[in-house]
Amino acid sequence: MSGDLVNHAWRASPPARSEGGGDASTAERHLTSGDPGRALRHLAAAGDRRAAHLWLATQTDLLAANPDEADGPVAQIWRTALRHHLAGEPHLATALLATAPIGATGPHAVQTYCHAAVHHLLDDDIERAGADVEEAARAAHACGVPTAHQAYARVVVLLAAATGDPMATLARAEATDGLRRVDANLFRLMVHLDLAGHLLRAGDAADALRQAEAAVRLTEVAGDSAYEPYALTLAAVAKCQLGRLEEALADGAAGLRLRELAGVTADEAFSLAALGMVHRRRREPRQARQALEGALSAMATSPAHPASPAWVLAELARIRAADDPAAAQDLAERAVTVARELERPYALLARGWVALLRGDTAAAHFDAAEARTGATVGRRRATLIEALQLTVLAADDPRASAGLLDDAAALCRELGDPAEEATVRLIAARLQGRQARRGAEGAEQKLRRCGVRLDPGVADGLSAITLRVPAVVIHTLGDFRVFRAGAVVPYGEWQSKKARDLLKILVAHRGRAVPRARLMELLWPDESPSRTANRLSVLLSTLRRVLSTRRRTSGRGAVLADRGSVAIDLDVIDVDVETFLTAAEEAQAALRAGHPDTSRALVRADELYGGDFLSDDPYEDWAQPLREEAQAAHTSVLRALAQHTPDTDQKLVYLMRLVHRDPYDEDAHLELVQVLRSAGRHGEAQRRYRTYVERMRELGIAPASPTTGVDTGQHADPAAAPEARVARWRTPDAQPPWTAEVDAGRPAGVPAQRTSRSLIEHPA
Repeated sequence: MSGDLVNHAWRASPPARSEGGGDASTAERHLTSGDPGRALRHLAAAGDRRAAHLWLATQTDLLAANPDEADGPVAQIWRTALRHHLAGEPHLATALLATAPIGATGPHAVQTYCHAAVHHLLDDDIERAGADVEEAARAAHACGVPTAHQAYARVVVLLAAATGDPMATLARAEATDGLRRVDANLFRLMVHLDLAGHLLRAGDAADALRQAEAAVRLTEVAGDSAYEPYALTLAAVAKCQLGRLEEALADGAAGLRLRELAGVTADEAFSLAALGMVHRRRREPRQARQALEGALSAMATSPAHPASPAWVLAELARIRAADDPAAAQDLAERAVTVARELERPYALLARGWVALLRGDTAAAHFDAAEARTGATVGRRRATLIEALQLTVLAADDPRASAGLLDDAAALCRELGDPAEEATVRLIAARLQGRQARRGAEGAEQKLRRCGVRLDPGVADGLSAITLRVPAVVIHTLGDFRVFRAGAVVPYGEWQSKKARDLLKILVAHRGRAVPRARLMELLWPDESPSRTANRLSVLLSTLRRVLSTRRRTSGRGAVLADRGSVAIDLDVIDVDVETFLTAAEEAQAALRAGHPDTSRALVRADELYGGDFLSDDPYEDWAQPLREEAQAAHTSVLRALAQHTPDTDQKLVYLMRLVHRDPYDEDAHLELVQVLRSAGRHGEAQRRYRTYVERMRELGIAPASPTTGVDTGQHADPAAAPEARVARWRTPDAQPPWTAEVDAGRPAGVPAQRTSRSLIEHPA
């Protein structure tokens, strides 16, 4: 699903609707008329979760009752704080409730402590919320008022839900005593939502999703539709953490759409931030940026918002890293500055990724270490997974630290996040180089199935490992060229042809160490090693300079040299002949295994073959082994393509290329003739057969007749008998006249047909 489908939801929303059909101004009228209880209930029905918690923690009989003289000061505190909240000033309400005296008794004291607990609870200040609940418990037991006990019991369950305590599920039925049915449903809904929020923060996405989906069902049953967008957003975040990105995007978009249709403005910033995170994980920077900037705008216009500024800033920093590194760094710094203790590891992680993409590996390594420690202490497994990735990629030699990626993959399996596990596997495969090419392709396919794009543009492990793709590419199939940062190295930069020859020799040895004495013998065959040792050192310096880039790829350079030998690191530079040979080997393995992607693998291998190895050095003995190996591999690929392609014209192309490569390839000649005859192109078949006859006569070999046939009825599997493969050239009912012309031109003593020789080696 495209993010464009939900752009309409980022416009300013209309006023929130209440359960009675009025908008948010209805609550204002109730407040003005001196009825804060009705005003609070209207806000709760309109999707304001803080108002819902306050309503559930309120003793309704105290809203209009005159307090005793002893309870007057405490009653004034909670009532004034309630008016601050209803006026859109929750921060003032929280500050006023904090002035409540410790040790107060009576139902108004219980009410004050319960309201203070709710404010601290929704501000994620669990410690102070717990202290408030303890004060409420003491006051409730001291006063002995049933409604005070009921309000206190509900706050206890809400606190348990917000902290992930199982008591929230076990005790919520008892805590609904004294509530109307509609309020009991609202209470159960808040428990589900609070539990889902806590489980998401704890990294338990599977349980969080169950709670969020239960909340969605409850909104449908109870009619609290104003909370359905928030429940859908929680489900979207949970599915995002589970790697179910397509479903996460659908739920996030549905939540925003419902929010607009219902006119619900509460939690809008959170919904937009969640959608931005989903787009960021899908690596869709444009849609992610639009959603996250919408979240910042919603937070600026609404002082009461559940979305964490640090979270939104960190996500936005990772999106801006590609197009504006300076802006991304500023956003990441702001995220770290405003982050609370539990959010700090995530903010540090964002700053570390931005630093790594800017090339500041020291800063990235520092942030990775601190984020890793904080995520471990706070048991934030999702953050820890990325912190381990950042630790590896910011190391001086990532391959030496790659073992940490096994720990990250194990955490992914614990969380049940296949997309992040595929990311970890792809990073590990890329670090291993060409030996793990198949593993990298498998991880890429899995990421695509999860809805993740592989294009760079987001500050994460995939972009970082993409930047580690060798910046130097050597073309040896066909003309010899060296590309550095996408541009051909100028000829004058080599200073001498010998430097180019040295690189060619090292490439021809495929990363194996070549003794210095052997290099000097190949480069200066007629001179003494005592005179050429210094020259070789100069050439090595030139080669290092030509192959060097500003992009750090590993802990060592492309040229590996010691006193006795020299080699090139094929994991640091990209050589096209190595890429082709790996692809050809994988294609043949897929062919043997009957893999459904065999045709694609064969075509890819064929496309990678740009010509013979070092074709501009046809007479150098040191190039011949690798040239012949590449030619043989390409011939095998062409044979397999000719055998398995269903298209006749394409089959002819492959067969003609085989004949062109080796004019004496009897099998290719005869199969080409047969395909042409089967296609009814008898004139061309005649010309091709004459060419075949001429080539065989040049070798002194009797050419096979195109009319040769063998009875294969005695074999259970005709394709298993060598003679059966000749049957494709059996004489048709109407034999073309040109075969007689060819037979008439056969020299004396040359037999007309052979039945003991197999015409092709590969199965039909």
